[in-house]
Amino acid sequence: MEAYLDNAATTRVLPEVAELMTRVMTEDYGNPSSLHGKGFEAEKYIRTASEQIAATLKCEPSNIVFTSGGTESNNQALIGTALANKRRGRHIITTAFEHPSVHEPLLYLEQQGFEITFIPVGSDGSVSKDVLAEALRDDTILVSIMLVNNEVGAIQDIDGLADVVKKHDPDIVFHTDAIQA
Repeated sequence: MEAYLDNAATTRVLPEVAELMTRVMTEDYGNPSSLHGKGFEAEKYIRTASEQIAATLKCEPSNIVFTSGGTESNNQALIGTALANKRRGRHIITTAFEHPSVHEPLLYLEQQGFEITFIPVGSDGSVSKDVLAEALRDDTILVSIMLVNNEVGAIQDIDGLADVVKKHDPDIVFHTDAIQA
């Protein structure tokens, strides 16, 4: 009997997902930006996926952006948010326990003149709401805290942490890397 204990990193896909992916890669493989039959078919898949994800997240399909993976998504979210909000402030808060796909873009932003506060986590891997509240400042524009730690599996109280941030200033962007979840 096999016991696979690394599902936070890679999980076997459902058979129906593998079947759909095979069909898209072998039959409906068109460029969704092209104006031909294969392109229109590919665009339908993207439109359907956007609508399904938006319904789940209770947002508009136009708010859904597809990327090649988690690293690109985190780079886009963090760097894009910081640069778009730099006139409001240059302070960013994260934990000392983030995945490199969050940590590295924040180090890049630090080189660009942003100030990054790395708050500690407790012995159980959790972020204290009090510690987060103390780190917030008037020039804080972004907070990034992962949902599930990729090394120890600690699960953060994202709703509670976001509440702390939004009570301080509703304009602060709260980002969470939920890839491991």
